[in-house]
Amino acid sequence: MQPEPHHAVPERNRNMDDLHILPSGAPAMASPPFDRLFEAGSGQGLYALATSSWETPLGTAAFFMKTMARQALTRMAHAAAERPDEVDSVLDHLLPNAAERVSLADQFPPVPGGEYITPTVISGWFEDFRRLVKKETGIRGITPAAWLKALGAPWDQIGKVFFHLAENRDDSTGLRPFAFMATFAHQSAADNQIRHLPLSSALKLHEGNHAALLAVLQPLQEAARGSRLLQNLLESGKIYSPLAWSASEARDFLQDSSLYERAGIMVRMVNLWKKAPPRLQVKVTADTADGEKAIHSSGLSISTLLKFSVSATLGGRDLTPEELEELLNNGDGLIRFKGEWVRVDAQKVKDLMERWNRAAHMMSSLGIPLVQGLRLLVNGPADRLAELPEPDEDCLMEPGGNLRNILDVLAGNSPVLVPELPPHLDRILRPYQKEGFSFLYRTTERGFGACLADDMGLGKTLQAIAWLDTLRRQEKLEAVPALIVAPASLLGNWKEEAERFAPELVLRIMHPSVPDSWQPFPNPLDTPCHAVITTYGMAVRTPALADLHFPAIVLDEAQAVKNASSARSRAIRALHGDRRIALSGTPVENTLNEIWSLMEFLNPGLLGNRKSFEKFTRSLEQGYAPLRRLIRPFILRRMKTDPALVPDLPDKTEIPAYCQLTPEQAALYHHQIDTLHAMLDEPDPAKRLMLVLPVLARLKQICNHPAQFQGTDDYLPERSGKFLRLQDLCSSIAARQEKVILFTQFRSVIPHLHDLLSGIFGRPGLTLHGGTPIPERQNIVSSFQKESGPPFCILSLKAAGTGLTLTQASHVIHVDRWWNPAVESQATDRAYRIGQHRNVLVHHLICRGTIEDRIDAMLTEKRRMADDLFSGGPEQWLMNMSPEELKKLLCQS
Repeated sequence: MQPEPHHAVPERNRNMDDLHILPSGAPAMASPPFDRLFEAGSGQGLYALATSSWETPLGTAAFFMKTMARQALTRMAHAAAERPDEVDSVLDHLLPNAAERVSLADQFPPVPGGEYITPTVISGWFEDFRRLVKKETGIRGITPAAWLKALGAPWDQIGKVFFHLAENRDDSTGLRPFAFMATFAHQSAADNQIRHLPLSSALKLHEGNHAALLAVLQPLQEAARGSRLLQNLLESGKIYSPLAWSASEARDFLQDSSLYERAGIMVRMVNLWKKAPPRLQVKVTADTADGEKAIHSSGLSISTLLKFSVSATLGGRDLTPEELEELLNNGDGLIRFKGEWVRVDAQKVKDLMERWNRAAHMMSSLGIPLVQGLRLLVNGPADRLAELPEPDEDCLMEPGGNLRNILDVLAGNSPVLVPELPPHLDRILRPYQKEGFSFLYRTTERGFGACLADDMGLGKTLQAIAWLDTLRRQEKLEAVPALIVAPASLLGNWKEEAERFAPELVLRIMHPSVPDSWQPFPNPLDTPCHAVITTYGMAVRTPALADLHFPAIVLDEAQAVKNASSARSRAIRALHGDRRIALSGTPVENTLNEIWSLMEFLNPGLLGNRKSFEKFTRSLEQGYAPLRRLIRPFILRRMKTDPALVPDLPDKTEIPAYCQLTPEQAALYHHQIDTLHAMLDEPDPAKRLMLVLPVLARLKQICNHPAQFQGTDDYLPERSGKFLRLQDLCSSIAARQEKVILFTQFRSVIPHLHDLLSGIFGRPGLTLHGGTPIPERQNIVSSFQKESGPPFCILSLKAAGTGLTLTQASHVIHVDRWWNPAVESQATDRAYRIGQHRNVLVHHLICRGTIEDRIDAMLTEKRRMADDLFSGGPEQWLMNMSPEELKKLLCQS
């Protein structure tokens, strides 16, 4: 099987940095012509990456996938060399085992859609890879060994060089206890089994065959560039003969073994160790000082100072001082100790022991902050730790008993007493939401910051409100209120949910658009409340907030501070709070800068300063597991697709998305209301109806956007609270790489909605209305239903009749409210079908204090009879209302 033509394009012409993971778990690329790299499936993409010969470095994530694929082929090549006539058992070696799948998912670099990467997803990639190779070998009637042979080096096992290290049983002096031999793997025996010949035989076998000789010698030359030992063996010619080695020579060989393997040389330890000899290491245990009392009643806290104890360990077993002295006195290299060969770098261990003991003594009276100790445990960024040695392969960092306890608590592995929820919240919160509340409480009560990064629609705001209400009941919000910072479009939503779910939690708004706006000066207690909500813009423009010490700070849509150098992020980091939480519906672990900015707010110092963090991330050649281990206790992320959550989730979740009118909208709206007052005094119901209906249409247009009412093309989002809310909502959907369909009853606004969403999603979507030709409608549906198809589709409500299936959408947004809920439900069903595997979130954009707000209230209060009430449209029920009822419905703010 040969790569597709576009797979062979030189890598320097490729842009591999836009690799991303789709919600289905499939890898994808967006930049033409390489958007087809994974079009035929994950297996085809892995094959192309593994067998490519591109010259320039790949992007981080693509290179990681390339390495994964090459490792899989290497496993299969080993099996094929041993069993060249077998098929299925050899192909099975393409599949990583369970532990390897977990490790790969953990090590995968940050990438858009990285939250979808699980061991199961990775298993699916390699199963697709296996199916591809199985199909290809079946079509061609060849074995995997022959298929690998057709691929060429390094997959061709025939002619591969092997390095063997074994114990020298003939050594009677003890001076040369190891034996080394380089062999050539050649399939020449009658039974077709691999037979090893001395490497010198390869030269005779391929005499006159320059290409074959090059295939044998090239890996040796490549490895020798980084290995002085191998370079000397080649220059002296000793590589072609069996050798007796000293312990120091064997040690040098082991140190360079990874170089040999990367060059394609097979390294074998014969009757010695499975992978490598046990290594003498310095073990540094970080823990609290003996007898230190917990600062928080619930245990250790972020304020805890750590001390160190230093010991030595060998193969996971702590050594006594006498055993350590015996090892160190026996010199360097591979040493026989208690019946086995162990690896010792005596001078380095002595130096490390001395430096760590000196550091431990210096810290005995001062200690180091807990966040810096956590960084040390994962070999994290090392700024402000200059007085401590930098951990390496000869130094093992471990938490002591007390520190391990707090890590278990933060990870949710140890039970923690959490305050009971009041009865009404206990009934409302689903089990996973109670778990989220517990996570926020147990983490913040120790002084750590917590990020709740649940999928959109899982109730992050409700969980945060339950947490704030608990602080209220504990009287922790009496002196100074909690501070909530959110996008302007969410102020009303927070107020609404707080009043609904925690009516005793008094929440005030700090914004000039509100008449009784809360003020932090001269005295914040002049306007008492339990929590204050403001916008990110106000946080920047109100430096007095930094002069207060809040009992709790909440960041909603915390991705707003992802740019660490922005004025917004600096203003947020300047705030002081005993407890800090962040809410984000977008994956926070997929961008390194965003991780640092968010964690610097939640847990200052955890990731070091920005410069050291950038240096640290550049050094993560073996994957990002150290970083993930460091931040994992402080981030809780659940997705709608999590098996544990599925039983708790309804198939469709209706979510009101409240919007505030802008001052311009409010002025236009109230002018129309003044006009409406006089019309409502018309005694004839039929005439009154004919007067009222056009005004109602204008009110709904104003709620959408002033430009729609004015008939202009000036659709700046800032002019409309609904467009701003839509912008925030769709930004989160786009970050999740999910799809959305939008419904509006106004065809004229569709192009402007399309312009807005195209900028958010970075590419155009689809539109469908009454003027769309019937044949074109099916093309639109087919295009949208492709996973790689357009990310959004905007439909006019009446055109969204039966016959349209748009089940690729995870979200439905009703831009404006229709009078008949049955019509809205029918439109929603375009995205939801019984049996589909995704939970659908239905968002209703509702402008507060308007006709939309009151219609929504009526629909909510009278849901059972709503279909009958509105079945005849607005004409029937408006006509049956008295002037007083109409004024109450339409004119009250």
